[in-house]
Amino acid sequence: MTQLSNPMQRGMAQKNISARHIVAIVISALIYGATIYISRYFPIKIGTVQAIYPAAVFAPLFGIWFGLWGSAGLVVGNVLSMLVVGMNPAVYPLALLAQFAMGFIPGVMFRKVKLESMKDRVHFILVVILGMVAGTVLVALNLILFQKVPANVVWSTVWAWMQVSNTLTAAILSPLLFTWMSDYMNKSGLFFKRFWG
Repeated sequence: MTQLSNPMQRGMAQKNISARHIVAIVISALIYGATIYISRYFPIKIGTVQAIYPAAVFAPLFGIWFGLWGSAGLVVGNVLSMLVVGMNPAVYPLALLAQFAMGFIPGVMFRKVKLESMKDRVHFILVVILGMVAGTVLVALNLILFQKVPANVVWSTVWAWMQVSNTLTAAILSPLLFTWMSDYMNKSGLFFKRFWG
């Protein structure tokens, strides 16, 4: 019998992809895709700038609740929402990677089903912020490299406002939704105790 060298290989060898994994992707994709779609057509704005991006609230939660599978669902949901509005996902590779990172980073770094202490709350908010900042950097790079938007415009306006619409929104609202929904997720059996599922 051969030794498997890393935890991912060992975990995947012990457990095949099951209906539970597919359900996690589908739930994440449908909710995330729907909130992206709604945000495109009914944005919450301050002047001409989108102030709150509701999809950002769900991204870290799906990574934490469903691990790798929730993070994958974020990409699927974004692709579906792009196709519905006639966008070509092929010209947004870094933006799609950003969606994955917004779930992956918090999902890897926070594996609890509830916020039990102030330390948990601070840790949760920090990993949400880290995931959002990493994701917004990838979106900004996609704009510069693939959409050919001038870098000074991207970094001074678009990326800066994404810190409000994505990062701040997620840092405030994700912990509230996590606290409200996590007990249900755990009791329903949907919460993945291990990131790899």
